[in-house]
Amino acid sequence: MEQPATPNTVPKKDKENNKAKKKIPTPQELISHYRNQGLDSEQASIKVIEDLQNVMMRVISSNSKSKKDKFLIDTSRKIDNINSRLAVVDMKLDSKPGYLETFAIGIASGAALNGIGSVLPHVFDGFAQIWSSVRTATKPSSSP
Repeated sequence: MEQPATPNTVPKKDKENNKAKKKIPTPQELISHYRNQGLDSEQASIKVIEDLQNVMMRVISSNSKSKKDKFLIDTSRKIDNINSRLAVVDMKLDSKPGYLETFAIGIASGAALNGIGSVLPHVFDGFAQIWSSVRTATKPSSSP
């Protein structure tokens, strides 16, 4: 009794076609290709070596560029983050007074409070006198 093929299996013909598509030409095939184009064997060999070097340089440069680009992008992003954090810290430090400025502000505010404390009773006395004079002036006189 035959079992049905599993759906994940690839037919043998497709596997052979994939291998044929991925087959890399041998150096002899490349040399014969360039000789068919009219080059002698030495020039064809040099041309094959040049092609190989160009392919290798493309592969190396494409791999290293992506890694370098990622590294540069990450590095520049981190530097930007650090720079913005430093700017925030700098603004906070610039906006806060130092010890001497804080001490001077405390002395000035203490003097202002003392001044207000000594002036305020006189001001309240003045308001009280004004209030009492207005009240006595508007009080109906009680004469018999």
